[in-house]
Amino acid sequence: MRKYQGMPELLEQFMEEQGAIERWITVQELRDRFNLTRYQCNTVSGFLRRLEFGSFGKLPYIVARIEKTEGTHPSDPPKCRYLVRQKEVRDAALPGNKGRCTGPACPNPANPVSGNFRHKVRSNE
Repeated sequence: MRKYQGMPELLEQFMEEQGAIERWITVQELRDRFNLTRYQCNTVSGFLRRLEFGSFGKLPYIVARIEKTEGTHPSDPPKCRYLVRQKEVRDAALPGNKGRCTGPACPNPANPVSGNFRHKVRSNE
């Protein structure tokens, strides 16, 4: 966790300020908002890429998708934008819930395992 010291808090603060549970963001947006250095931007990018493969501690956000975007000029380096999404609430362990989930990331609350490979909920039955 030392490698990404302070990054979870910055991301959580940014998302709360935006009032969004799901939003496309860029490293440049975070750099502008928090006055980060170019060196810190590499850490932000690495942290966001890490979130694509799973959650980080108690941070309530994951990166659902990463897209490369082209620059305005041919010599501009490619940049990425990250779809940051609030984690789904997994309350399948609650009595009487029978494997159902709730929350903004649940693809279909009536059928919680409907095709989203990252969205796995085990039934209590």
